[in-house]
Amino acid sequence: METTHIPTVSGHRRLIFTAAFIIIFCCSASAAFSVFADTLVKATRATASQVALTLTLYQFFMAAFGIISGRVIDHASPKRLMYVGGFIFGLGWFLGAFAHNIWFLYFAIGLLAGSGNGLLYNPALLTTLKWFPEKRGTISGLLLGAASLGPLVLAKVGAWLCATMGANGLMPIGAAYLILIWLVGWLMASPTAPTSTTATPVTTGKSPKEMMDSFNFWLLLLLFAIACTAGIMLIGSLSSIAQIQLQLTPIVAANFVVVNTLANFFGRMITGRAVDKLGETRTLLVILTLTIIGLAGLRFATSIAMFTIFLIILGASFGGVLVVFPTLTEKTFGQKFSGTNYGIMFFGYAIGALIGPQIATLSMNQTAGTQAYNGSYLVAIGVAVIGILIDLYLIHQGIGRHTTSTD
Repeated sequence: METTHIPTVSGHRRLIFTAAFIIIFCCSASAAFSVFADTLVKATRATASQVALTLTLYQFFMAAFGIISGRVIDHASPKRLMYVGGFIFGLGWFLGAFAHNIWFLYFAIGLLAGSGNGLLYNPALLTTLKWFPEKRGTISGLLLGAASLGPLVLAKVGAWLCATMGANGLMPIGAAYLILIWLVGWLMASPTAPTSTTATPVTTGKSPKEMMDSFNFWLLLLLFAIACTAGIMLIGSLSSIAQIQLQLTPIVAANFVVVNTLANFFGRMITGRAVDKLGETRTLLVILTLTIIGLAGLRFATSIAMFTIFLIILGASFGGVLVVFPTLTEKTFGQKFSGTNYGIMFFGYAIGALIGPQIATLSMNQTAGTQAYNGSYLVAIGVAVIGILIDLYLIHQGIGRHTTSTD
């Protein structure tokens, strides 16, 4: 594996953190897609559901290429992935402007942009964590915060570009992604040795096959999917829920999307610190408990103030899920194959992102007026309860336990 020897480790790892922050910020690009959805429906002459399928394909290829990129950083330089991934990622979004049929849209944004994302996201995150062995949770939270800020910024920029340029607005977005990633990608390199005497030795760890032969892997994968599903079920339909439940206009309901994004950001910051203090599985227990409280409160919310309070609780807790699992996977199965192993584990998120919105839609009762989403709330709470039971078992097994020495 290509490594970089830098005399001033502290200064260099801050540069690597900054580079990863920018790369992960760009990887939250799917937020820009939503503002182009109506324009792409007209450009491709497809239905809204067919265009929406693009993001499902995007998530799938992101997860699939996350495994490939994880295997690369286990054996070779992450720097090369930044150049290759940045090119494919930027090209995919750029070519989206020329999508005049649905299949080309699936190819450009679903396949190219999605696979490019997969080549960038996990390597940027996991490489940076290697430089901060003494506070992996905190760094994971900060980096995932970039993925929360991305949608807030990119949706605004994307909306302006779409209004002024139509589908052609995807061209400057794609070019900007490529340029930004290439500008900082050269910084990404693995440390020559553990940056702390307490770091996990890179010579130890279960191979992907050994990990997948483990019962705990399947429990963790299921827990990842469940923890994501419970939040995504409601967050994915947030604007519609607010409009129906509180009888709000779409413009007013859209403010809750901003509230959720900010709650998500601060939730990730707090979760990162909690992981370093409590351990991963105990932090997940808090997350799932707050998820249930948030969902239950939203179910009975009849005012904007009450809805906002419980949305902040739900958004903050859901935001923390992605912070926990990179460090939990590495702590459970070792660092040697952590890139590949987390790439496989990341399919838990892809599963939750796929089935969560579907469950929310199927459990909605359109004839129940303001109570239309009551069934969705109950299903999401039930899913979170199952997650708590799995997590309690893992805690009992000593998985993700906080240790007095830094991990």
